[in-house]
Amino acid sequence: MEGNTRADEDTVRIVRALEKAKTRRAELSGLCRWSEADEAVLVALRDALSIENVVDADLGGLVYVAGGSHVMKLRVRDERSQISTARLYAAGAMLLVNRGREPQTVVKLVQRALESLDWHDMGTLWYLVLSLIYADDLQAARELIDQATTRGSWLGSRAHAAALTLLRARLLSISGEPHAAWQSIDGLLRQDLDQQFGELAVAWAVAALVDLDRFDRAEDLLISRRLDGILEGTEGHVELLAARGALRAAEGRPRLAYEDFSSCGRELAAWGVTNPAVAPWRSEAALCAAATGRHSLAYSLGNEELFRAQNWGTPQTIGAALRAFAYLSERGTDVELFKESVEHLSGSRLRLMLVRAQYELGIKLLFRARPEEGWAALKAAKTEALSIRSVAWAHRVDEAVRRWGQAPMRAELTSQEVRVANLTQAGFSNKESSVRLKLSVSTVEFHLSNIYQKLAISGRNELRSLRIPIW
Repeated sequence: MEGNTRADEDTVRIVRALEKAKTRRAELSGLCRWSEADEAVLVALRDALSIENVVDADLGGLVYVAGGSHVMKLRVRDERSQISTARLYAAGAMLLVNRGREPQTVVKLVQRALESLDWHDMGTLWYLVLSLIYADDLQAARELIDQATTRGSWLGSRAHAAALTLLRARLLSISGEPHAAWQSIDGLLRQDLDQQFGELAVAWAVAALVDLDRFDRAEDLLISRRLDGILEGTEGHVELLAARGALRAAEGRPRLAYEDFSSCGRELAAWGVTNPAVAPWRSEAALCAAATGRHSLAYSLGNEELFRAQNWGTPQTIGAALRAFAYLSERGTDVELFKESVEHLSGSRLRLMLVRAQYELGIKLLFRARPEEGWAALKAAKTEALSIRSVAWAHRVDEAVRRWGQAPMRAELTSQEVRVANLTQAGFSNKESSVRLKLSVSTVEFHLSNIYQKLAISGRNELRSLRIPIW
């Protein structure tokens, strides 16, 4: 009896300490004192582990993770949740991920966690799988999901089965199989999922649909779930904002996309998350800012993203950041940066991002009147697209060959034509472009006529359908 009382007192003390750590973490993050915030979390977790049999302590809210705090509560059995060593390692791995430090150490912490993992603890498993994905160890993440799926104890829990399906779908999407990812998530969305998983499933579904060029379906999904407006009060703001921003950017609405990406960045900043592997919001916001003529802001965002990516050091993160930064760089360096991006992405498992970078490099080379190199890059993009069965990207390469194969660009765009083309792609009218560029409407029309002729396209709609930035 006395032992039970002592255990209950220890639990109450640790629970209070964890709640205090959450408050302290938020305060320190708000002051940009992220290292101290991380240390406050780790101290609280170590204290929790120092007491045996501490149960029902909520670790959610200590460390940012996609899906929110509720995933840490997912367990198969209706038993009280005991803090484990595996949870400490999982939290430590995710802290390093969020701060963009030491991916090799992240993988080692995951391995240490697996040595003592309770396979009924889905929350910890969720942290571990996502940590591996962010560390660009997609094979290890896939093996971990496979191992968890084969364990019969998961079969009695719909929530856990849904969580594993969702993780696998996300991995498929990142690996360049958005169609398979969408099919899996679509099945989940037809079920009566709880609100938290429903919102995350929508976010990852939209991301897959964007890769499939199914913009109308993605928009319908957001509207049907009432996620097309303000996202206050929802779980998983970051994932929803990132996915919706990508959709709006792909639809040619960079002003709205920029709002979503910058909101995504603010949400992450509140957690002290600086790693672009978690969400590359700066690169995407930079491209949207550049498309609307805010070049200084764009360059600042792109430069910081590249700096953060190089600190993290994985091929996928550096390659993605270089791709965006290449668009923002001066002529003479942009093509070389694109080539560096392709080189890094070739060493990662982000095969769809590799296809995109190869395609954009090819178009950029054609714009620079370097057709032989351009066709070689497009051929590589087509080969890679077919290898991952990406019909959308294979079709896009074919369209580029059709458009410029027989009628190559006659001359490069002038700097003023580039500005007009960017604003037109971004949805600005001729009058709006004239105000921004301080030109007459007739001058804007003159530039557009030259742009259409040089790019061998028929008009405004075809310019907006190119799906690549012109600058």
